[in-house]
Amino acid sequence: MSPCRCQWVWVHHRQLSPRCMQTGSAFPPLILAACPQCPLWHRVGWAGNIVLLGAVIMLAVLDPLLRTVPFPPSEGSRCKLCPRHWALHRDKCYWLSEENQYWSWGRDDCLRRGSHLLVIQDRGELVRNFIQNIPGNQNLVWIGLNITSPGRKWTWVDGSPLNQTFAVSGPAEENSCAAVKKTQIKSEICNTDYKWICQKEAVLTAHNPPCNNLATP
Repeated sequence: MSPCRCQWVWVHHRQLSPRCMQTGSAFPPLILAACPQCPLWHRVGWAGNIVLLGAVIMLAVLDPLLRTVPFPPSEGSRCKLCPRHWALHRDKCYWLSEENQYWSWGRDDCLRRGSHLLVIQDRGELVRNFIQNIPGNQNLVWIGLNITSPGRKWTWVDGSPLNQTFAVSGPAEENSCAAVKKTQIKSEICNTDYKWICQKEAVLTAHNPPCNNLATP
């Protein structure tokens, strides 16, 4: 049998699919039907072209749709907001009182503001970050730590026990509350009048352009 080759064939003004034909033949339909199929790699190549064309058409259709889908803002594009007159540090907001009162007064005042007395999670939060930079912080300030009965153990206002890495100077007695100055936590009589510091979570919200000096109403 003569060698076969694949090409497009026109018969009676109709284009046929690529089929094998005898070299030099007049392309009669009977001869075309009698020829063996084209090699597998020819057929696979044509199928690949069709799949590629379909993918291109699909991308052209989906592209304008994908451009209109609203994606949620990433963490880095969000603003952390605090109420007016509160200071933002990391993920929390802080407020320092202007007046001096006893410990339970400060605790209740923070609750009225939707917050609580300062709870210190780690020593880095105490030492290097916020408390040392409080304007006019020359005296002790009440924080959310006091002695609870029974047991006379230091406990934060959120119910968590005092981390053993913190050292509280002074007696751990009934009616003892904790106040902080710079890097020191001291035991004081709860009826003593000091300023107090409230703490609450910052509000996370999307904002564009990037937020600076923003505050919630």
